[in-house]
Amino acid sequence: MANRLFKRPERFEASPIDDELMLIDVDSGRFFALKDVGLRIWTMLDRESDLDAIAAALCSEYEVEARQARESVRQFADSLVEAGFARFAGSANG
Repeated sequence: MANRLFKRPERFEASPIDDELMLIDVDSGRFFALKDVGLRIWTMLDRESDLDAIAAALCSEYEVEARQARESVRQFADSLVEAGFARFAGSANG
């Protein structure tokens, strides 16, 4: 299972609105709102691609157990890949 995640900036436009970030799929026009921890993970991807390192950073910022942080980061990463906004390292679709 790949553990490094990279944004695919060619697939989305991003617009901050209040305390959220709207991602707009350039192909379909669908939009997704990121806020709270999801927005924090998205922002962390600008400098860190290792999902375990992101989960560890979240443990130090929030009161969350390491296992739960890893699972939540993985689920969020999977949803970003499914939406086309990110890709796992070495994946064929990016």
